[in-house]
Amino acid sequence: MAPWSAGPRAAAIAAELAPYAWRDMTERMLARRVLASADRYGVVRLLHSVPGAAVGGWEPLATVADDDPRVDVLARPLRGRRWRARTVERVCVDLLAALDAWQAARESFDESPARRLPDDG
Repeated sequence: MAPWSAGPRAAAIAAELAPYAWRDMTERMLARRVLASADRYGVVRLLHSVPGAAVGGWEPLATVADDDPRVDVLARPLRGRRWRARTVERVCVDLLAALDAWQAARESFDESPARRLPDDG
């Protein structure tokens, strides 16, 4: 699991999860909610970076689709662990660390020289 460090992203996601009975969720449902919250957090940060843009109100948060490949990435580290005994903040930190590691590995793979198309020139 990730070192303990609840940054602003993890804190915002934990705040969105806290009103729910998140400990009663399945691993996949929790992953879907965390991903939806992480996506919303990214959009909010993007909007705040645009001069003059206002965030406005939000509809209730829907989960990401069950077939989103990131769901398995987040559900996997929960299986067989006592995550329900942890705080919501700690669970969010751990899941975001897993998501960030997966995204970094994916970007690294996509940018590797072996993945580039040969030059026909």
